[in-house]
Amino acid sequence: MDNNWQKMIGRQFAASIQMMRLAIEACPDNLWDDRTDGSPFWHLAYHALFFTDFYLSDDEKSFKAMDYHEDKAHFLPGDYKEYGGIVTTPEKAYTQDQLLDYADHCLWKCRETFEKLTDDRSLERCGFWWYELNVGEFLLNNLRHVQHHAGQLILLLRRRADIGIDWLGTQDNQPPPPTW
Repeated sequence: MDNNWQKMIGRQFAASIQMMRLAIEACPDNLWDDRTDGSPFWHLAYHALFFTDFYLSDDEKSFKAMDYHEDKAHFLPGDYKEYGGIVTTPEKAYTQDQLLDYADHCLWKCRETFEKLTDDRSLERCGFWWYELNVGEFLLNNLRHVQHHAGQLILLLRRRADIGIDWLGTQDNQPPPPTW
């Protein structure tokens, strides 16, 4: 392939997942399942990882949820009005190890997705009927979702536990080359 955009975007996508993984790894026990201010840390992380995994699939039919997934556990309370308040945080928290493994799975799936991405494929319509986007723009949309929630988790760590997470320029923590 003559175009390196797939490689560059893939590396940044992986770095976003890795930053989320670092946040999950750094989360102290007392914050993990704290429900006093809404959805607990683990539920926000699971939501982000679930949809990262889901939308790195070719389509809805090719997706397979983790064995421990519970019905509607990937939804956050209050975000899905069509469920009329029936979406809640599951009673039993998923473990830190489960979500670290899930982040590793998403990193693997990200690499696999971008390794097989071609210019032609990036211009095809994505396999999710409710999004009218081509595959390339759809992957950028998914990347924004990952970074949105990575930032949310990192902010929770900073505000509630005074824990900071280092910036990753790429998955390997190398800053991207200057553009000037």
